[in-house]
Formats: sequence, C-alpha cells, structure tokens
Amino acid sequence: MTPPPVAVLTGAGGGLGAAVATALAAAGSPVACADLDAGAAQRTAEAVIAAGGAATAHAVDVTDPTAVSGWHEAVRSALGPAGIVVNAAGAMDRGGPSELDHAGFMRVVDVNLGGTYAVIREFLPDLADAGRGRIVNIASIAGLVGYPFPSYTASKSGVVGLTRSLLIDLWGTGITINAVCPGAMDTAMFNAARIPDMVRRTPLGRIVTVDEVAATVAFLCSDAAAGINGASIPVDGGATTAFRYAEG
Repeated sequence: MTPPPVAVLTGAGGGLGAAVATALAAAGSPVACADLDAGAAQRTAEAVIAAGGAATAHAVDVTDPTAVSGWHEAVRSALGPAGIVVNAAGAMDRGGPSELDHAGFMRVVDVNLGGTYAVIREFLPDLADAGRGRIVNIASIAGLVGYPFPSYTASKSGVVGLTRSLLIDLWGTGITINAVCPGAMDTAMFNAARIPDMVRRTPLGRIVTVDEVAATVAFLCSDAAAGINGASIPVDGGATTAFRYAEG
C-alpha cells in the first residue's frame, strides 16, 4: 500500500495554516510546517503530533529562495520527498495609494505571490518525480472580485493567475494545481470589528470558519479530487456571488 504523501505547508503558524495542518494530518500525511515565526510553526507541529500525526517545524522566509531551498533539503531528510504543496503564507497591508509606498506594496506582493512561486518552483521536482502531486494555493475572494487594499488584492489576483498559468506547465504530469479563495474568517489577519458587516453580506448568515476552508484544501489534496484542476474555488458562504465586499 502506498504511504500517504508528505505535505509541505507554508503559513502553518496562522489560524488557517494550523487548521490545514490538522486536516492534512487527519488524512494521514506527515506535515512539514513552515512559518516565518519559528515558535508558531512549532506549536502547530506539536498540535499535530499530540493528535497522533507526524509533523516537523521549520522557520522559513518564503521571500528568500535560499531559505526555501534549505527547507526543501530539511524536509527530504526528515520526511522524504513532498507529494502535496500548500501555500498559506500571507501578508496584508490595508493602506491605499496615499498611505502605502512602493516598498510596502511590493512587500505584500513578495510574500503572497513571490513566495508562492518560490515554494512551487522548489518542490515541483519532487511532485514530478512521483508522477502525482497536489498543489493548493491560498488566494482570497479579493482575487476574484473588486476589493479594497490594493497590495493584498493585486497579490491574491496574481495567485489566481499564477495557478491558471502553471496549469499549462503541469499538463500531463499527473500534478493538479488549484486555488482556494476564502472569504472573511475570524483570524488574526482579519479586522474583527468588521465581522458583523461581513455577516450581513454573506447569504450563509455567518462568515466561514478556518476548518471549512481547511476541509476544502484537504479534499483538493486527496485522490478523490483528481479531476479538479486549475480551479479557483471560493469558500465564502456565497458572499461574492450575492454582494460586492466593497459596498458601503
């Protein structure tokens, strides 16, 4: 019997990242948990292990290709070649053109889009050698509709576009690539004061949970989702179908 694939996960220390790590481990995958915050990555890995799974923790700056390469080597040594890549590392700046300078704008783009590309590029040979692999990029509904916060929206739109573009490069390899686009979630990145407003805009009658988004990620990483490829899937309770988040 083929063992479950090794999963590599960036942004593992955040609320969504921790939920994704838990969901992947529950499906049987050893999880290499990476985060810029070493302590946060360690806490997620320890939670996975405490629940009976296998995990390692790594401090990784996804904007540094050398650091990503070092992480790859550490994962191969500890767990083996990767079969699943999930990019959940993210940054946000709410500034508009009058508040956010070029360097600040590019910092967000470098984490959200550049980091996603760097990780995929580094781990892609593992997936290609296996002839089967799953890549899931965490984008956002900001990448699908008109949305405030230009650096965040531009970077997440880029993640959606990158996912579609790499689909062509992965043609016939047995590797699937998809983007998951969460709506508002109660995480540290989201402005909690806006939750009531987001609930009002969401046909589900509430915002989505990190566990619901993580369950979608885990499904896309499974054999059952082999036919889903190049998709950008909103998990937002219907909010972007019925409303624009930029409405007053």
